[in-house]
Amino acid sequence: MALEDSAAKQKYPKIDFSGLDIASPGKPRWEAVREQVMEALASCGFFEAVFPQVTQELRESLFGTAMKELFALPLDTKLRNTSNKPFHGYLGQIPYLSYESLAILDASLPQGVDSFTSLMWPGGNPAFSEMVCSFSKQVAELDEIVRKMILETLGAEKYHKTLMESHRFLLRVSEYPAAPPKQQQASEERQQLGLVPHRDKNTLAIVCQNQVDGLEMETSDGGWVVVTPSPASFIVIAGDAFRAWSNGRVYSPLHRIMVGEEATRYSAILFSIPEDDMVIRAPQELADDHHSPGFKFKPFDYGSYVRFCVTEEGMNASCQLDAFCGVANQQQV
Repeated sequence: MALEDSAAKQKYPKIDFSGLDIASPGKPRWEAVREQVMEALASCGFFEAVFPQVTQELRESLFGTAMKELFALPLDTKLRNTSNKPFHGYLGQIPYLSYESLAILDASLPQGVDSFTSLMWPGGNPAFSEMVCSFSKQVAELDEIVRKMILETLGAEKYHKTLMESHRFLLRVSEYPAAPPKQQQASEERQQLGLVPHRDKNTLAIVCQNQVDGLEMETSDGGWVVVTPSPASFIVIAGDAFRAWSNGRVYSPLHRIMVGEEATRYSAILFSIPEDDMVIRAPQELADDHHSPGFKFKPFDYGSYVRFCVTEEGMNASCQLDAFCGVANQQQV
């Protein structure tokens, strides 16, 4: 199966955030965009966000210089990016997956980026630190706008400050080398798979990539749609934590990465991640809502859920969130 045949190039939501900022609530355009955001995350769990507030020059510096410099470091150096938390450190050297990735915790804060940079470059790399922190801070503004819009739509805006303060930002930077020529002993599908189908565990993920496609989202009929964002766009994806907190009003979609044979794909994904001890619990008013009556998920602390996802039971579950905390006989969202 050829890469171009593995997924269809269908339409998906595209929302323009040009000129909007967190101080815009109440304005007619904010309300119009808010409606589009809720519709997209409720129906398919993702959308393309046009957000030119992050300049093209900054994106080019990230992908054209910083990430190439980072991934060119020796493997022993990159392996210093460790964490006792799943998904918080170096990922790579996985059979059949053409993928290498590093994680920068608190990427929107200078001290967070400096801590990572000192591991990779003990002598320092201030240009890298400044660029990554600037990028993360600007993308974090889009995250806050989206979360505020969703909470306003749900009538739960009073929780906005608490939710923002109970999250941290993690920037995951990844390299997907161009696939090698096909070999007879391996299937085409496996050779072209850059990252297996999965749902994000966190609240929101905002994906930025160089202009090499590869991200595919699962559709409602079980097919896959190729995501092809413009140079000024990001892909916003809802995660399991947001699905649970919203009592199923927000959908967390399956997605994967496919790699071709022509060019290396780079991506930078800003994840908004709940603190490990944060209890994910839908507000009572969302359980009383006529759109989604009754609680769909039992309360859980985020760290326990992430640890469950890397157990054998979690990895074998068709839907990890339902397996971990789904209420029996719940309706699918």
